[in-house]
Amino acid sequence: MADLPSDPLISLVTMAAEHMGYSCRATESDGVQLVGPRGDGPYFLRLDNLRRRLNEKPFDQWPAHIADHVETFLAQVDLDYTDPLDTDEFTTVRGFLKTRFASSDTIAGIDIVGHYVAPGIIQVVVIEQLLTAEAVTSGQLAHWQIDTTELFELAEANTRAADRLAIEWRNYNDAHFAILSGSNSASAHSKWLGDYPVIGTYGALFVISHEGNVYAHPIVGPNALTAMILLGKVAANTYRSEPQPISPAVYWWRDGEIGLAAITEIDPDRNVEVRPTPEFEALLTSLAVTCEFAVLPADAVDTALDAMEQYRHMCTAPDDSATPPALDDLIAEIDRNGGAVGFVAAVADSRGAVLRTWGPNRGRHLLAVLELTKDRDLAVLDVETGHLYDPRGHIDVRVSVGDGRSLPYLTPALLEDFVVAAADPDDPFLVVARADETYIRTRRYEWVYEIEHRAGSASEHFRVYTLRHKVVRDVIWAWVCGDPSWSVAVHWRRVDPTSPGIEAASGLEILQDELSCAGPGLTPDALALLDTFLAVRDTPIPSMDRTPPDDLAIDPAILRDLASSHTEEAHPIAEAETPDDPDET
Repeated sequence: MADLPSDPLISLVTMAAEHMGYSCRATESDGVQLVGPRGDGPYFLRLDNLRRRLNEKPFDQWPAHIADHVETFLAQVDLDYTDPLDTDEFTTVRGFLKTRFASSDTIAGIDIVGHYVAPGIIQVVVIEQLLTAEAVTSGQLAHWQIDTTELFELAEANTRAADRLAIEWRNYNDAHFAILSGSNSASAHSKWLGDYPVIGTYGALFVISHEGNVYAHPIVGPNALTAMILLGKVAANTYRSEPQPISPAVYWWRDGEIGLAAITEIDPDRNVEVRPTPEFEALLTSLAVTCEFAVLPADAVDTALDAMEQYRHMCTAPDDSATPPALDDLIAEIDRNGGAVGFVAAVADSRGAVLRTWGPNRGRHLLAVLELTKDRDLAVLDVETGHLYDPRGHIDVRVSVGDGRSLPYLTPALLEDFVVAAADPDDPFLVVARADETYIRTRRYEWVYEIEHRAGSASEHFRVYTLRHKVVRDVIWAWVCGDPSWSVAVHWRRVDPTSPGIEAASGLEILQDELSCAGPGLTPDALALLDTFLAVRDTPIPSMDRTPPDDLAIDPAILRDLASSHTEEAHPIAEAETPDDPDET
């Protein structure tokens, strides 16, 4: 037996190899060269992964682990010698092709076929046999006469068909994360994290510090910061200690794309520093914003003030009373699918529930909670804005409000609120739609409402003006209900695409529209006010540098009186005759 080197690992590997009839010689690249008893070889066994695996083992256990490692390697050598795989024939190897992720640093300068994935990692194709995996080289790819795209598509299909990772959930400081394992190509599955239940509202954090395990956290709320730090520490430490290292960084999976979330560094005292990228730090900042919705039995509250009082009682005086069936059903659905929007039931008892979620997109969260509650007779209070959404008597339509809110339904009470609030310059629109080109909408400018409806195309686009919100409310609600009275309640005019709309509408045009739908809702006093207002609207101001003369001024209170000058109930004019003008409907 030759003189053994001073490195105990190489000494023990040499002893194990010689015990199986192989001669062994250390190389300069942390490996050994083996020659078989039949004179076959040489074979090269790298020791870096074995050395990492032994770092955490007591020295007295080294001989057994080393002997097992060497026996496994030489079993593959013997298999390759007696039944070699012909890698020159593509039809022979195509079933052995798999994908893995690899460190872009450790394979720099090596001739292999790879795809860039994200900073620090690339995707490679390997020929995976029972005990070994050999990376495909550019020379092999050229010999097989297929392109790189075909190669990766085939290898990915083989990997996904052969392996399904097992999931084990852990919890640390309220940050849940999953360990995905069970394949020699586990890292490759990071590309398909969407196949696993680890994706939250904003995607998932994950680390692939070494081959064999993927650690993932669904991003749904502010605990993403805790998860990022935790996963960063795992990545930094295991990258330096585990076999087959890939990357010490934390990555961000979202919508099938992988990006860098944080980098890690270990200082001389072995403390791990985790620094998020600017993009992920912006997400963490936005997740610090908390949205709360109080969900209450609709028949238990009549106003937003009632709902706010109930919300305060639930938060300050919790009780152990049982939740009603509708809330039980809602919470069960959130438990099943809440990750899609990130809801958490923070409070729940007989009075209702408080749902909490995170993120800057309040409109998205509002739409989601309204979808969850609309058919359960549960009202929703948006705690921050004070809006109450009572679904009783609702009709399912798409509703968009100028401040960015979207609703899945409309009720008469909500419509009344939206129409009156349309005078707010920051909330100028209300659109109610059945389809993209089938809708009715209104907006308000200088106390004049514009109502438009579209019936499938630009040629079926009509408009009318009015100063009375009751007319707007009745026309829109009749449209929503499918009541044909909306089509004859006002004097619809076909919209000229070049028309500037309400901002440039003349007083005469507004007067004609108003008189056409006057009905019992416009009193003589209101007509006088209307005449005054429209005269002012049509009188040009000589110069922008001069203030209007006093006789052109009009008190906004007069406009408010005009807008509210109606009988208590304003009804569409269902008996109106069909107009003769073909441009009217």
